[in-house]
Amino acid sequence: MNTPTDAPAHPAPGTDAPEIRLSTVVMAHPRRAAAARELCARHPELDARLITDPDPEGPPSALRTARLAWQSVAPGATHHLVLQDDAILAPGFAERVRALIADRPDASLSLFTEWGSRTANAVRVAALRGDTWAPVVDDYLPSVALVLPAPLALGFEEYAAAKTAEEDTDDVALLGYLDAAGTETVVPVANLVDHANPASLVGNDVMGPRSAACFPDAAPALPRDRQRPQELVHLDAVPYFCWWEQLAVAYVRDAAAPDGWRRVPAEDALLERGITRERVVGALREALDRLPHRAFVHDRVSDVLLTEIWTTAYALGVVTRESGGAPDFTAPLARTALATLAPGALRRVVPAGWLAAVGELLAPLVADAVACGAEASAGS
Repeated sequence: MNTPTDAPAHPAPGTDAPEIRLSTVVMAHPRRAAAARELCARHPELDARLITDPDPEGPPSALRTARLAWQSVAPGATHHLVLQDDAILAPGFAERVRALIADRPDASLSLFTEWGSRTANAVRVAALRGDTWAPVVDDYLPSVALVLPAPLALGFEEYAAAKTAEEDTDDVALLGYLDAAGTETVVPVANLVDHANPASLVGNDVMGPRSAACFPDAAPALPRDRQRPQELVHLDAVPYFCWWEQLAVAYVRDAAAPDGWRRVPAEDALLERGITRERVVGALREALDRLPHRAFVHDRVSDVLLTEIWTTAYALGVVTRESGGAPDFTAPLARTALATLAPGALRRVVPAGWLAAVGELLAPLVADAVACGAEASAGS
């Protein structure tokens, strides 16, 4: 068994730096063992160990391997990182992950959230506010790359043995476990991990490509020298493009709902705020007149889908304004986070080879929608 890798954290003024001893494993099915070994070899500074499915001939189950991975904490570790074999790590990953741990040492840190998730839109709101962190607001825990305090990591096995079934998924089980433990679940706005999108072993190819919500080319400033962790943005509503049904919806906090969120059509959530569909669609028509290469976009994305994407982004502007201020499009990660909204929405209906181009062409439309929504919220 390896020893945890040590590095000093960045201390708050007047305090001693806590020592972070990070234990790392890569979990994989034997069919992906070569990719997992390559991931370990590319990042020797992590001293990562390979954990493979203990029953590779059994029904496909990420939970089976995850249970073993979370038990595999190196002696003396303060925190445990589990990477899936299809993770792509950002430059400077080891230093950056330790800085994030130091900022929120007691939290669950998901280092990746996919571009079409509910949490991706929490990331986008946080990015528009200039925040470092966003809350996890999905009904599962993003777990392609996840850090837990070592005692929490070791405790997952007891929970899984008592509370899960063989067919359960690891990401849902982990969220249930951490909810029961009262653990804060967060994701850095600048995701430290992207997803390689290989062929899925558990049937997820039907979801289309699942890339990061915000994976910047250059590393943002590390969180340092703060007296206390940054307060998380609180969202009572989360706009969401449902990529199964190709619809703009919103998830509204509701204590009576099974996971604390109630789904409503996005236009209903906007109407409750005095913003009519006619106003939303009228703003879209004006924005389309300003959109470069409009004909090219129309050849690849229908008016119906453009309207749903616009409505989602418009609602994003509304909830950003409701969170306490106007969207700041000059914030370091705002454009990066917004640029993935359209590809994340369209990944099942636009060929993968066209996604990047279509996303780039729709980025101005998404930004316009956010600005229009924020303006409408300010005046409603």
